[in-house]
Amino acid sequence: MKKEPTAGHPGAYVDTPGGILTVQGTVFRTREADLKAFAAPVLARVSLADLLADAERWLQLPRWLALWLLPPLLWVLAPWQAAGLTVLAYLVVMLLSPAWVSLVVLRALRLFESVSLQAAWYVLVLSALAMNGHTGAAGVGLAGFVVFRLDVPGRVLHPISRKVLGRLYPLPRADQVLRALIVRLALRHRLSLPLLDRMGAEILASLPGSTRRSATARSTTKKRQQSGAP
Repeated sequence: MKKEPTAGHPGAYVDTPGGILTVQGTVFRTREADLKAFAAPVLARVSLADLLADAERWLQLPRWLALWLLPPLLWVLAPWQAAGLTVLAYLVVMLLSPAWVSLVVLRALRLFESVSLQAAWYVLVLSALAMNGHTGAAGVGLAGFVVFRLDVPGRVLHPISRKVLGRLYPLPRADQVLRALIVRLALRHRLSLPLLDRMGAEILASLPGSTRRSATARSTTKKRQQSGAP
């Protein structure tokens, strides 16, 4: 197994037989060597550690969006309405975000994922709510901060969301995000990635209980190779 030299880097990882495991606990179902082969043009410009860190950052988008959205909603809506709308936003973003990655939003997330900045935001807004007599809203806000910091919705809804995401996307959520990020970086730098489809096929082949999908992916890849298509 190979560990990224910069162990303190947020994208530090261990390359295992089952895929890449990051220090944050995310599993990408592709090996380091395969990823470097499939995305070589992109990795010539962006380190693998940075690529993995940004993929993990995008995976946290629903969590941070909900955390920043709740306080202003508590100012204009009833506490239960603000909480419900925030959870709905979390779910929608969780289901749709794997399909598309924004490099601009990623840059913003590097700022908004800061724990100290989040805490300051909540102290400011919840203090103002309490001083204006909205103690119920302040209590909901405090609970929301803890809930979203610990990603309780993601943990509770994981069994259901995994099934829904499995119907929406061909790859596991983390791998779908990683692939979308690679594509976005390739478009930004005008790079060609002729082997990227093969990466998806090999990820599918490595998943347990995916025999049928793996066979379909291998068949599709074989047909493309025979026709000379990338």
